[in-house]
Amino acid sequence: MLIGRESELNLLKSYYTRPGNQVMVMYGLDGVGKTSLVKEFAKECVAYDYFACQPLFDREQLYQWANYGNGKLSLGQYPDYSQFFAAIDNTEVDEDSKHLIVFDEFQYLLKYSTDFTKNLFSFLASSPKQYYVILISSSIEWVENSMIKKIGMDAKNITGFFKLKELSFTSFREYFAKMRFDECVTAYSILGGIPKLWTYFDKSKSLKDNIINNILDLNSPLLSYGEEAIKKELRETGVYNTILCALASGKNKLNDLYNHTLFSRAKISVYIKNLMELGFVVKEFSVDSEGRNNTQKGIYDICINYVAFTYKYIFPFKSELMEDSKTAFYEKHIKPNLKSYTAKFFPIVCREFLDSQNTYGKLPVRYSRLGRWIGKQGTIDYVASDDNGNTLLVLCNWDKPMIRFDDYEWLLYCAKQAKIRVDYCMLISAQGFDEKLKFASNSKKNITLVTLDNM
Repeated sequence: MLIGRESELNLLKSYYTRPGNQVMVMYGLDGVGKTSLVKEFAKECVAYDYFACQPLFDREQLYQWANYGNGKLSLGQYPDYSQFFAAIDNTEVDEDSKHLIVFDEFQYLLKYSTDFTKNLFSFLASSPKQYYVILISSSIEWVENSMIKKIGMDAKNITGFFKLKELSFTSFREYFAKMRFDECVTAYSILGGIPKLWTYFDKSKSLKDNIINNILDLNSPLLSYGEEAIKKELRETGVYNTILCALASGKNKLNDLYNHTLFSRAKISVYIKNLMELGFVVKEFSVDSEGRNNTQKGIYDICINYVAFTYKYIFPFKSELMEDSKTAFYEKHIKPNLKSYTAKFFPIVCREFLDSQNTYGKLPVRYSRLGRWIGKQGTIDYVASDDNGNTLLVLCNWDKPMIRFDDYEWLLYCAKQAKIRVDYCMLISAQGFDEKLKFASNSKKNITLVTLDNM
């Protein structure tokens, strides 16, 4: 069952129904569901061929494909690319039907070959049949920064690029339909929107049991998944691991990283840039406001949930994990800080709620801009504004026992520091609100209180 990909399926279909040949590059994080999406789409195609690409030179790769489908392509033992494509063209497919061909992790073909794209586009130009070719890659940095240079002039023949994003919290809740809402929020803060990781969790077990048995088990694929994601894309992993550990511990500014690692600022900047290009790290900037003197400059953070979890809880304590029982490790290292860890990702869940409410016009401000204000003394989780300058300030609370009236006053203080006009406030709390704030909400028309039950 494919969850949360209706619009993506419709996009694939739209290219399929276009006249003539189509070549799409689909890319995204490993495990985000690229292959599953294409296989679901392929169910509606009359003709479909799928080729997994390996880090091999042409001769061995084509030798392996020569046995595709138990000799379906009618190839000799060591074909070249022209023979390979000719064999595909000779398959019995109605000339009025479009033939879908998928090359999964195609970057290996380009890294180890100079002939693949030249032969692919020559084949498409000469065949009387129609083809829809999807080139899949998990190497985001390579697609966005190196692929066009590698292909050269043939790049003009690519008809579309499609970056598959992580799935939403709404899709996560649909997948784990029996899990409590609060456990879903915490589980999503760990696994993020990568559906491959979801499959390692047991839907019938509690969150605690899943962490202990499906993450902390020494034989679990999840245990090393975050670390392996770094190894797969980068060399000099010692430097990257050091920076990621520092980021996971809350050292989010260049100067903090310098003082912690003692790497030069120039070196840190280069390695951070590489992590950003790969999609592991993001540099976040505050929303623009007149209070620029009170605003922090851009801060860095890990933006893939499970990588953040790995470098906060697993990587730094691996020695203890090898010695302690799984349960003892959980009780010592994960349980005490899990609420504060989840609090970091709770605003993402709130963002989905806000966007949904905004779409249906259920907010006091129908915003066209939304962002975080990052101050030197405090932070406003979201500043939403419409085209007329009306503003809605949002505060998200996960780990505090409740939002108190003092927190509301602090929000107003941050707005004063930011020099942002306050028209409306929305306070979202997993733990409720104190009586003074409830009274203020009832007496003032511009304060909205939201609990998990309302989301």
